[in-house]
Amino acid sequence: MKIYIGTDFSGKPTSVLLADSVEKAHIAWMGMKDSPHSVEEIDPLAENLGMHGVAFLLTSREIEICADGQFRKFRKWIRGL
Repeated sequence: MKIYIGTDFSGKPTSVLLADSVEKAHIAWMGMKDSPHSVEEIDPLAENLGMHGVAFLLTSREIEICADGQFRKFRKWIRGL
């Protein structure tokens, strides 16, 4: 099984799937009415996986914004670190 990360035109992740082939991942995206601009494939069994055997799929950080005079916190997700 491999991990497939679909991204939009600006490189932001739109979905992350676990499938045994990229063809099945594309079938799932069609069923979701999604069409990723590009697809990154990660094999968890690969010997040269990421930095020291760790691949950062998604990380997040909490961001605070001021809207309508009120401060609101939300979590921003990004691909990698």
